[in-house]
Amino acid sequence: MNIFAQFVKSLYSPKAMASFRFQGIGKTILYVFLLVLITSIPMFITFGTSAMNLVKSTDEFLVNETPDFYIQDGQFHADVEEPFIADEGGFTIILDPDNELTLNEIRSYQEVVAIQSHEIIFQGKGTTDFVPLSDFQGAEITKGDLISFMNSVGSSFPIIITILLLVGYVFFSATKFIQVTILALFGLIVKNSLKRNNLRYRHTWILSAYAVTLPTLIFSLLQALRITLPYSTLLSFAVSLFLLYLIIKEIKVKKPVTNSTVK
Repeated sequence: MNIFAQFVKSLYSPKAMASFRFQGIGKTILYVFLLVLITSIPMFITFGTSAMNLVKSTDEFLVNETPDFYIQDGQFHADVEEPFIADEGGFTIILDPDNELTLNEIRSYQEVVAIQSHEIIFQGKGTTDFVPLSDFQGAEITKGDLISFMNSVGSSFPIIITILLLVGYVFFSATKFIQVTILALFGLIVKNSLKRNNLRYRHTWILSAYAVTLPTLIFSLLQALRITLPYSTLLSFAVSLFLLYLIIKEIKVKKPVTNSTVK
């Protein structure tokens, strides 16, 4: 049975998964890589789409909505008579070259980046960070420079996204192998409780790789839909362990061989 057929069987058939225990470790490792690839597709699509929309909306915001501004000799200048405040999808941008807003007023926004005469203030998730513009001493940054930078990011965006997705795939694969390895250790306890003494660790490792298929698919879809469940990692592991129990239970117990003597 090829690994694509195994993937389908692993969604509903503990009996079929139990028969996979005789295959080689190499094929099982390949299956884990395939599983991670398939279940990562929804999240990768969501991430790629969101990132592209972010770059596009940021570029349009800079071009069409922000006033002219520049940073020179460690000081921020903007062509405004009063603080410029804009909300972009719940994220607030403030340009305040004359320091008219107090820190408490800036902190009243949940997520905000505010540029005042001599510093940039970042507020998010209950924390506030300050970046002094003196760090840019000797450099002149204009609105046109930022627009050019966003255009260059947009042109190289496919390469950036590809690199990020590859890094993410390697990380998710490593995480999944760790999960399978830990689950296989619990599988030894399960096989002893069910008296499946003919199973070894290599067998429980192979079976664990297929036991994680259904919960991995379900939780990846929930994540792509931005549905958050409490203790999702523990819940996914618990479901995998239950499926591993059902798989091992499908394995028949070997009957002891008795020698009979014909008289």
